[in-house]
Amino acid sequence: MIRHRPGILEIDSYVPGDSGSSMRPAARLASNESPFPPDDRVAAAIRASITRANRYPDFDSRELTEALASRWHLSPDQVNVDSGSSSLLRNIVTACAGPGTEIVYGWPSFSSYEHTTLLAGATPIRVALTPDHRLDLARILAAINDRTRVVLLCLPNNPTGTTVDHTALEAFMEAVPEDLLIVLDECYREFVTDPDAASGPRLLGRFPNVVVLASLSKSAGLAGLRIGYALSSPDVGSLLRAVRIPFSVSTVAQAAALACLEPAVTAALESRITATVSERRRVYDTLTGAGIEVVPSQANFLFLPHHHAAPEKVRLLAQLGALVRLAGPREIRISIGNRRENDHLLSCIDPLTVGIRKSPPSEAHLT
Repeated sequence: MIRHRPGILEIDSYVPGDSGSSMRPAARLASNESPFPPDDRVAAAIRASITRANRYPDFDSRELTEALASRWHLSPDQVNVDSGSSSLLRNIVTACAGPGTEIVYGWPSFSSYEHTTLLAGATPIRVALTPDHRLDLARILAAINDRTRVVLLCLPNNPTGTTVDHTALEAFMEAVPEDLLIVLDECYREFVTDPDAASGPRLLGRFPNVVVLASLSKSAGLAGLRIGYALSSPDVGSLLRAVRIPFSVSTVAQAAALACLEPAVTAALESRITATVSERRRVYDTLTGAGIEVVPSQANFLFLPHHHAAPEKVRLLAQLGALVRLAGPREIRISIGNRRENDHLLSCIDPLTVGIRKSPPSEAHLT
């Protein structure tokens, strides 16, 4: 064995939603992807950009950065583009944390939070969600101490699909130390319909210790190209640029993202988001009508808590051609697909109705 950091092989790796599956499911609903392929105008931009693949991409993603800054009414030094929000998350933790420090986040939440924290040598601090599966801002605030370097808030939260009121988030920001970085992971924000839901961009001008993570993987259908961005104060932006991996955003990804910001394409993407939200309601109504407990969602997925034999149910659904994600020992997450995929899922939900027991969440998730 070569020399390496102690414990590195004991850190659980990220597990993709379709891990271990070699089949072609009729409904691929495990990874929160967009069910829609790129818009024709985006595909054309992708094809055109391939002819420049022999050259390194623009290191600073300047054209895209400027376009995003204009869209959000910010200066370019407040925008950082990278290969997905997970890369930005790792950059943030790398810049701010290390051995002897702590990262605080709600739990269950995005599994990369724990993985990234442990890779940095920092200590993960899980804070249990509220009984209605929301981030518990009061308990998160109480978990902050002098060792805390970053607080990660997933809004809407993955895997539960819940969010918090904007006024509650403002009060939280007013209470935290001014030098503590608060990350608002808003990769599913486009699917939010609650007018009172928390909104990170609204806080940027008032709180320089906020960074908002956004993704083009979900709403824009660019999961296969890996591109996301961070909105922040210029000072936080400087931290992110100091630790970024060179040339991490390909020429193809930059071209696709730029095309997604064109007004006509943006309008087309918004219609797809509307369709997904409509399907979210239809699937939710059908599942709850069958007696299945489902958490009301503000994202492009649904969370099913308290399932006895959840691993077996996920396996049975996969055999029926519906690939969903095991989100815990008794929890299941179902992404919203297109109407055909959702129809297939709803045609084979019998395994989900067997042995349903409403009981408190597993202690393994509330540490």
